[in-house]
Amino acid sequence: MKERYTFHPPRKKGNIFHFLFIAALIALGIWGIWQISNAEVAPQLLVYLLPILLFLLFVPFLIYRLYALHRSQYVLDRDGLILQWGWRKETIPMDHIEWVHEAKELNTQPKPPLIRWPGAVLGKRRLTRGPTIEFLASRSHSLVIISEEDQYYVISPQDVKKFIDTYNHLTELGSLNPLPSQDTHPAFLITQLWKRRANLMITVSGFILVLSLLVWALSIIPNREEISLGFSHQGNPHQPLPSVRLILLPILYTISYFGNLVIGLFLYRREKNRSLAYFLWGSSVFLGLVFHIGMYFITT
Repeated sequence: MKERYTFHPPRKKGNIFHFLFIAALIALGIWGIWQISNAEVAPQLLVYLLPILLFLLFVPFLIYRLYALHRSQYVLDRDGLILQWGWRKETIPMDHIEWVHEAKELNTQPKPPLIRWPGAVLGKRRLTRGPTIEFLASRSHSLVIISEEDQYYVISPQDVKKFIDTYNHLTELGSLNPLPSQDTHPAFLITQLWKRRANLMITVSGFILVLSLLVWALSIIPNREEISLGFSHQGNPHQPLPSVRLILLPILYTISYFGNLVIGLFLYRREKNRSLAYFLWGSSVFLGLVFHIGMYFITT
């Protein structure tokens, strides 16, 4: 009978933290877009672009961290240990593990990463003249340390005592067929994805459209005081607005582009979902062309 036990880190505090910050950044981004839609002069853009920039930079990152927290698990098997945290996966054969202890039992406590928060105590630290310590934990206390030759791993199973007792039980049984070593990082997966020319061309094309739309808008705003966004049912231009509001076009397209890019990355990992990923990435390029056509008609 194959013995395998799965442990999970505490998730409640991490869930609350991520949901609150994601919601706050989304609200901040919407506020920035709303303020730009009512801006009258170009200098106001700098103030309102900052919350939008924070939204674009941190929301995808926090969403991945939340996803990684929900995909986190520590699997103890008679033949090895599997550490899973999002797209990060480490498989350690049982005969490669030197010891497993609670962190509080050690004379020197490992220092957690400098940048951390509930649900994401992640990263690497190097001991002075010693091995590297990698944290795959959701909290900074009640930790377990795993020693594998010249590498340490710090994890945070919900039930620390049960995890260690289970490990000791499995080592007493002995390993029959040690699991093959595996070391997978998110950066490696993304690199492999973009090794395909089609993926790279679609992604780069969308990014070029983002930049060209932004440069186009910024080159027009200083040279025109007013623009008309669209036409009425009678075919007449709408009431002119300050040209600074033209910046909404590249902002909206950038949000759409990065949203489709991130969702596509999640979908692409599974073979059956790759057609959906290509659809999202392709639609971003198509939408970019539509925005450029719209910019042309608005400015001419």
